[in-house]
Amino acid sequence: MENQTYSNITLLPASICLNYESWGRALTAIAGSMIIFGNLLVALVIFKYPARNFRPLNWFIVQLAIADFSVGVIVLWIGTFSALFLDAVSLMSSIMSYGVLASATSTSTLGVMFIALDRYFYILKHTSYRSIMTRRKVAIAIAVACVVPLVVFIVGPAIGWNCIESCDCNVYNRDPSMRYCFGEYCSQMMTPFRSETVLIGGISLALLLVISIFIYLQIFCKIRFQATARMRRRRVSETRVLKTMLLVLSGFLLTTGPLATCCIISFFYNHRELHFVMRTLVVLSTINSILNPLFYFWRLPEMNKKLRTMVRDCTGICCPHFPWHQREQPARKEKPYRSRASEQPDSTIQQTKPL
Repeated sequence: MENQTYSNITLLPASICLNYESWGRALTAIAGSMIIFGNLLVALVIFKYPARNFRPLNWFIVQLAIADFSVGVIVLWIGTFSALFLDAVSLMSSIMSYGVLASATSTSTLGVMFIALDRYFYILKHTSYRSIMTRRKVAIAIAVACVVPLVVFIVGPAIGWNCIESCDCNVYNRDPSMRYCFGEYCSQMMTPFRSETVLIGGISLALLLVISIFIYLQIFCKIRFQATARMRRRRVSETRVLKTMLLVLSGFLLTTGPLATCCIISFFYNHRELHFVMRTLVVLSTINSILNPLFYFWRLPEMNKKLRTMVRDCTGICCPHFPWHQREQPARKEKPYRSRASEQPDSTIQQTKPL
């Protein structure tokens, strides 16, 4: 029986690997579902109840939510559905799956940096804020944040910037812990990507996080030591938003920061053991995508109010007898009875009196 199984494995093409990628089916199913639901809710709330005036912050939050939504979809696919239904996968499909994951993570981190820039211009450059953060500039920034990671991590590797030709899945099928891509330029952490691609991803994530931290430090230092009275008043009104964005940034530092560090290290220490470390760090990074919607709805009063309104509207359709709907419909007041004579103006009444 063992000889038959071994012969079946060796009959597979060199680019077809058995699906040993297990991240914990139950864990990824729960995490992926929570990410998808929470970030979809954020996008729906902002689209259903848009601000009266153009507000760049809302669009950057939507960008962040859509990127995190994509992370949830790919985590659910790799960790649960693929592990359940696919016995073998091709190396090109691995490039697509991990490429989407890397692209969505980069887009999400770019969104955090854009939010930091938006707060910087709003608080410290308020007089010229509308001329800086225009609709066109915001649209271009979001488009760049989506297209550039897509080209680097999906399009480039798919058209040949990979090391598929140097890989032999027959080695992997016998022992997943063994090195099965033998080119010097192959990343052992994220096979079959090239080491340069992984290094670009790690440096980009680390650089974006450092820039975001620097921008927030600039905001707090200038408000603390160089602020005018008007800037201080604006700081009071924006303090809650700033603290919420700092919570989001802290989540990125604690979850995505180690992943970025691991990508940089893998370029200099290119060993197969880092692949299993990377899988653990990817699952850890999903915590940030789960927490972001909770931070928005908990810390931002406007988002909290819109969520309550949407829940009330939805339940009003299917469950109109809920207590909060009854409280919103006050009892109708009956108008007091008035005679026809009392409805006439005083001048008319005076004219009827005899002289």
